[in-house]
Amino acid sequence: MPLSLVALLRRSAKEHPQRPAVSAPGGRALDYAGLERESGRIARSLIAAGVSRGDRVGILIPKGVEAVTAVWGAMRAGAAYVPIDPTAPGARAAVIAGNCGMAALLASSDVAGAVAAVREAVPGLRVFQVHGAEPLAGARAVEDADAAVEPSVNTKDLAYILYTSGSTGVPKGVMVSHAAALSFVEWAVGRFGVSADDVVSSHAPLHFDLSTFDLFAAAMAGAKLVVLDEETVRFPMAAADVMEQERISVWYSVPGALRGMLRGGRLDKRDLRALRTVLFAGEAYPADELRQLQSVLAHVALFNLYGPTETNVCTYWPVPPVGTWSEAQVPIGIDCENDQGLVVDEELRPVPDGTAGELLMRGGTLMEGYWGDPERTKAGFVPNALYPHLQDRFYRTGDLVTRRPDGVYAFHGRRDHMVKVRGYRVELGEVEAALHRGPGVVEAAVAPATRAEGETELVAFVAGLGEDPPADGVRALKRHLAGLLPKYMVPSEFVWLRRLPTTSTGKVDRQALLSAARDLTRRER
Repeated sequence: MPLSLVALLRRSAKEHPQRPAVSAPGGRALDYAGLERESGRIARSLIAAGVSRGDRVGILIPKGVEAVTAVWGAMRAGAAYVPIDPTAPGARAAVIAGNCGMAALLASSDVAGAVAAVREAVPGLRVFQVHGAEPLAGARAVEDADAAVEPSVNTKDLAYILYTSGSTGVPKGVMVSHAAALSFVEWAVGRFGVSADDVVSSHAPLHFDLSTFDLFAAAMAGAKLVVLDEETVRFPMAAADVMEQERISVWYSVPGALRGMLRGGRLDKRDLRALRTVLFAGEAYPADELRQLQSVLAHVALFNLYGPTETNVCTYWPVPPVGTWSEAQVPIGIDCENDQGLVVDEELRPVPDGTAGELLMRGGTLMEGYWGDPERTKAGFVPNALYPHLQDRFYRTGDLVTRRPDGVYAFHGRRDHMVKVRGYRVELGEVEAALHRGPGVVEAAVAPATRAEGETELVAFVAGLGEDPPADGVRALKRHLAGLLPKYMVPSEFVWLRRLPTTSTGKVDRQALLSAARDLTRRER
């Protein structure tokens, strides 16, 4: 195994320097020699400015070729790259920069306000402008610093820190080593057969763990990476245009992106013969809609990938050929060959197949822990009860699953999505799965709300094809749910939306829905 992710780029640049490495439709393009050269300039500029091995280097740049180059430059300097959402408020960027003790920032003048907030949070921060038409006040230029020597990065060094939403409202930094990232990338390249002939899409933002497949699987295989910017990702027709025009062969995104392109991207009218593999992860894909996608992309291999940021992908399910499967809910599949799962009860005791419990995961892809939070890190892991003599541990995913005798896991929601309604335990994911099968429903999510008298009620948020619910829409949904669920599980309130709110990573924004549910019940008091 290579000693670091950096070795992947160096090998591809040496073996096929003229092959296309990264491009942005309508924008810049670099071959592997160019990507190696430009990322090296960034690395040596950082080193000359005092950045050393183990430091954290932020990336605050809109998605594009420059952002990809910055990722490689930060790692080549021996640092862990810390991607910051360029669309997020400056206050959040500042919290992340302060939390990880950022040593330098690779920035763009397009997000000057957020850059200013970061500089205020970290006095003395070294800022380099690597993107943007306008000069960025106080920023240094990336210059040739040939005297700077790049460090030898190895498997134990941190490759990146990804900040995810924390239950306390403070983002938590997931630390991933080069060894863990390489374990995932080597598995993915082998399992999906990524080669130098492939064209890989980069749909996910850099602060989302899906992006690590795009960046590093392409580099390992010597494939071409096509970067979709934030604006393109927002519009299904534009994203589908890229899929067709760039002749994408390997696509990876959240289900919401694929569902949007199926509804509004005219996939059935396009020449997608180059497309051979579609991967999706991050949230549940409604089974009926996945079957619709299969009917349009009958020649494409589809895979459902699962795993929290803390484990990267740790299970996968190859979707069987169209017409050969009938599951009402898409499984999350079997353990990846470099990981091992265990289903346990509330006392962390293994449970038999078919019994619901929390999924624990061990293996090569696990994070090191949460930056600057040893207590949360300790709480996230448990000793390996299966093999006590081994010096490793299981990560507590917080996800509820059942395991079939053939090793396939079915997902049942999260421990923290379990609520009590009239004394009964209710898993919100079960209600959502029933809603997705309802008449006129395209998207659905459920949030709990507490009324003045202290009782918990369920609020359903539903999106259809139009801005308004169809005639008798709510009544029809209630009748539908009544035929599937106990009465206490049927939501008491239904809110019809044009579309569900999403986070910057394309997932349903559950915090926004939770806040909306609380506001709704307050207005009714």
